[in-house]
Amino acid sequence: MGKMILDSFNIPKGILFVLLGAFLISFSPVIVSISDLEPTVSAFYRVFIGSIFLLLIIYINRKRYIDSFSINPYLILAGIFFALDLWFWHRSILYIGPGMSTLIANFQIFIIPLMSFFIFSLIPNKSQMIAIIVGVAGLYITLGYGGSISDENIKLGFLFGIMTALAYSAYILSLKKNSIEAKLETSPIISLFYVSIISVLILFIVISIEGASLAINSPRNLYSMLAYGVICHVFGWYMIILGLKTVTATTAGIILISQPIFSLIWDYLFLSRLTNTIEIIGIMVVIIAMIICVSSERYEQIRGSS
Repeated sequence: MGKMILDSFNIPKGILFVLLGAFLISFSPVIVSISDLEPTVSAFYRVFIGSIFLLLIIYINRKRYIDSFSINPYLILAGIFFALDLWFWHRSILYIGPGMSTLIANFQIFIIPLMSFFIFSLIPNKSQMIAIIVGVAGLYITLGYGGSISDENIKLGFLFGIMTALAYSAYILSLKKNSIEAKLETSPIISLFYVSIISVLILFIVISIEGASLAINSPRNLYSMLAYGVICHVFGWYMIILGLKTVTATTAGIILISQPIFSLIWDYLFLSRLTNTIEIIGIMVVIIAMIICVSSERYEQIRGSS
């Protein structure tokens, strides 16, 4: 039965790749919390270490990738948006914790359809409009009715989370557009390498402006950043980019909503962060909104998708 459902989308491997990628990147918030590095420094090391690891893979398999070093403007945009995504998200974590910040960041599931409407003239269907309304209500319950929205830190965390969702949505759309323009010929490894290098350059400039130190002053920080760069960034996003070759941006966005669910579980298991009853209700309402969005059949294609 499961195989028949997946086959009806004609993209079984793509869905599995994106889901596995979501699982791997869901450890990111916990790793960031374990480390005591500055937010921008953590983001920098994620893409820096990831770039080194990717370069090693490319060098070892250079004969395989020799003809794959094409780049287009959408990969450059993806690198810029990914750097912004990381910058905003790491600050959101400081104010509202990894689980909640990741949940808000994954409101990309509602933003991608809206951005696609303005960019690609795709109109959301009724199910998606309902999902957006329910999702906003759930967010209000979680952060507003829960009593903490009046706190300045929560307001800042919420704002950074929304900015993360916007940058994250633009990043996903850029990656999908790249896969379309490249006609599925660009290797996911090469695409991720370009995105990583561009993000490294941008974040290094930001660190220079902020005056933050790049020193890794403990073994815990070193191991955390290694795991962050290799497991979450390289393996996680490799799987997602691989999946984007055969799934639409909206489909990928829907699958990626599993990430905050995983992250909230790790939040509880590894960091013992508990939420109150109102916040749990709000989170469940958001998840219901996401399920409504998943059930929506028609909203999917970015114009020009193969």
